[in-house]
Amino acid sequence: MGYRSDVRIILSIDGFNELSKHVKEYLKLNKLNDHYNYLKYMDVVHRTKDAIYFGWNDIKWYETYDGVFPIMSGLKNLQENQYSYRYMRIGEGYGDVDECFFDGKNDENIDLEYPSMIRRFDDKYVFRCMNRSKEQER
Repeated sequence: MGYRSDVRIILSIDGFNELSKHVKEYLKLNKLNDHYNYLKYMDVVHRTKDAIYFGWNDIKWYETYDGVFPIMSGLKNLQENQYSYRYMRIGEGYGDVDECFFDGKNDENIDLEYPSMIRRFDDKYVFRCMNRSKEQER
């Protein structure tokens, strides 16, 4: 029982590697086991050559949680290191939506699609947009 959210993040492959590294370092420094690495428990994952779109459905997403904090601080770290990202969380209430993004210089040639929502995420729409971008590169 408790308050639940759906969360989506899209970033470059390089940005995802940086985020993964940040999460692992955070868990090690705070003596938390790998159980708190939420990147291992994603419900939605779609990759292209340049980008990855991922997230969780119906998850307790409080920034103070041991599994959530390393991801949120990792997004701030990405911004400090000039990696682009898009983040969105949809909660249970109609107006309960958080969204943040950053367009970094390390990823200026990568177009990151925004997560699309209609009180829920339209993952298939984002997948199609990502695949369309991939096809245009050919």
